[in-house]
Amino acid sequence: MKEISTLIKQAISALESEIETVREKPSTDILFSGVRASTGTGDGTDYKFETHQPAIRFAEEIKATFDGKSLTVHPVTFEENVITLRFPEKLGDKIDQLHVEWENDFILKRTLSEVIKLQDDEKGEFQRLERLFSPNGDVVPGADEIDDDGLRNDAQLDAIQKAMTRRTLFIWGPPGTGKTATLGYIIANYLKQGKKVLFASNTNRAVDVGLLSAIEAMHQIGINIKQERVTRFGDSALNDDRLEPLSFDVQIDKTVEERKLEAGEWIDLLRRREDALRSIEKRFKNGKKPTSNQELELKLIDQKIKDAGGLELLEERLEELSQVSDRAELWKKQLVATTLAKVCTSDLFHDLDFDAVVVDEGSMANLPYLMVLASHAKWHMVIVGDPMQLPPIALTADNESRDFLERDIFTTVSNAAKSEELFRWHDRNPEFTSFFDTQYRLESSLADVISSVFYEGRLKTGKKSEVSLNEVSDRAFHLVDTSKYGPYLEQKSGERGFKPVNLVHQEVLERLVKNMGGRGILMEQIGIIVPFRSAVYDIRNRLYDAGVRNVEVGTIHTFQGREKDYIIFDTVMSGEQQRGNIRHYSVRPLDEEKNGLSVPRLLNVAFSRSRKELVVIADMVHVNRVYGNKFLGRLLKRIGG
Repeated sequence: MKEISTLIKQAISALESEIETVREKPSTDILFSGVRASTGTGDGTDYKFETHQPAIRFAEEIKATFDGKSLTVHPVTFEENVITLRFPEKLGDKIDQLHVEWENDFILKRTLSEVIKLQDDEKGEFQRLERLFSPNGDVVPGADEIDDDGLRNDAQLDAIQKAMTRRTLFIWGPPGTGKTATLGYIIANYLKQGKKVLFASNTNRAVDVGLLSAIEAMHQIGINIKQERVTRFGDSALNDDRLEPLSFDVQIDKTVEERKLEAGEWIDLLRRREDALRSIEKRFKNGKKPTSNQELELKLIDQKIKDAGGLELLEERLEELSQVSDRAELWKKQLVATTLAKVCTSDLFHDLDFDAVVVDEGSMANLPYLMVLASHAKWHMVIVGDPMQLPPIALTADNESRDFLERDIFTTVSNAAKSEELFRWHDRNPEFTSFFDTQYRLESSLADVISSVFYEGRLKTGKKSEVSLNEVSDRAFHLVDTSKYGPYLEQKSGERGFKPVNLVHQEVLERLVKNMGGRGILMEQIGIIVPFRSAVYDIRNRLYDAGVRNVEVGTIHTFQGREKDYIIFDTVMSGEQQRGNIRHYSVRPLDEEKNGLSVPRLLNVAFSRSRKELVVIADMVHVNRVYGNKFLGRLLKRIGG
């Protein structure tokens, strides 16, 4: 187990480096359209903002800048991508724009603490980690038969079957291949076997979707588990009536109320005894004997107390009923659904074991997270994800630490540096890997491009294009070549770091969005993806000034695991104007020579987020000159051809 010990030490060192970096480089965001919610405690005032950075809720305090004024605000609640911030003073009914900055080290510090505990190997954690990082197809005795809805394809059925009998299983599912639905049947079949299951994912939304999938699968195969045995631990992102009664907090409140009702009879009995004794004592003080009714009443009360086990035992029961142990209640659950961060940060999971641990979006989870999750898995560990989509991200400047934290579990176990090596690993290890080879979400024309460029042509389409997507073309993708407009890059003056501005692209983007609105497309249906965070803010501001609302703008990471009917991907890059000349160069997010396997992953995510139509904005003169034979160049040639 020397390798596992070394792995744990690497994780500790990497987390320490990341924590140090996070403290030096606070997280930042710009929040728009804040609305005053209510007056908080004291002089505080609450405002609600939409945000797609859920980590902001873990901030102990936030530095906010409004109209050139700096304030310290505090997060109050975070629900459905809406953060409520408490301000020390009232700033009107609305706040149009708020710059925020916060230290984001809470989860990292708690995860570090959990990883340090793994060094003790108190309950065989080393062996559990060994099964994750060095799987060998070990089999666990279990039922040969599985239940499903009759709609699973061969690859999905194979994965469910393997999950029931293998110690470790890696499920590789490209976009739209039914990962979440199949995951639901894996969980349902575990529950059918009476196994205790922990389901976790990176985001609250993914947890909600996965849990709902499991509930649907349980219904389809006729598994009746009491509602109180299933729980959603943490905050839900989806507004779904089926999730409300599963909330752990709601269940705890219900348990407290039930216990109060149960205790009510005994509390009333003790109160009646106290009243009876007081009445008798009063008669004694007045020199009188108790009445026969008083003696009879006290006798009947004492008999009931005796039947209940006696006064001392009754008082102990009341003490127990008045207290609810969150940890004990969590342990009673047969299915717990929560985020990876919650498992790593909540003390309630300490020493809790599960027969099966199922992780969705596993290719986005950093290795320390998965080490902690694996330590809770007694028999089965299932990792579901797509190693051709985004890996974890890290901020530390320490190369060794960043490399460790940005490694995903698929490429770590396979030791793959290229996509073809990942496929060879899968082909060599069918006993503990599954590949979902049929997609049902993307229109076939776009799916064919993605399959050939990213998945060696192995990805089939299970549906045909249902409608003509465009009056001119029936393709689900379009390339807008901006080179004819003479675009060029500028750098923001006075700004540190690489913050490119392409005004021509911004203008094309604005016109395109307005034209889409003219076609009857709702702004809520559109997502804009760019490779650089600084460009996100530029485009948000441009659209806001142009009166365009409700179009979501974000980086590729923002859109991981999510979909929009219409996606616009702006590459942003052109030649940069420098001293009257135009200089062409490549950038890390788009050049595999600088960023390795991360580049096809980034592009795969950007190109696979649309349900109906993808539009790519690119300066093809620049692309052909700099990226001609690289992933980006080959991909755009396929789209523009």
